[in-house]
Amino acid sequence: MKTVLLIDDDAEDREIFSDSLLSLQLGVRFEEAENGFEALVKLNSAGFKKPDLIFVDLNMPVMDGKQFLILIKQDKNLKDIPVIIYSTSSSLGDKAFALEHQAVLFMTKQYSIIQLQKELKQTINDFLNL
Repeated sequence: MKTVLLIDDDAEDREIFSDSLLSLQLGVRFEEAENGFEALVKLNSAGFKKPDLIFVDLNMPVMDGKQFLILIKQDKNLKDIPVIIYSTSSSLGDKAFALEHQAVLFMTKQYSIIQLQKELKQTINDFLNL
């Protein structure tokens, strides 16, 4: 079973993402973290299954998505996991940063559940070959 990890400090955004993802019934497991630091701790825990795809918000306390992206791409054990920026930002600077630091996609958060489900289905199929 493939695993998707969402890193986002907003509990409501995590719930909407989780509900949307699981409603698609793609047979993926959902994991979450509230910030980049918590995610790195999980990713480096002995019992934690390495995710197949990571979605990360940019603006978070403790460790933001930019810091997380830089650190994960420097880690020989984690750098091959595809990382998707999942943010309310649509800034060209943020998109350029994501591309420069090896994010595979920049996804702007949707406020329509139906649109989010459509984008998640396409993205999961594209990156996890489901």
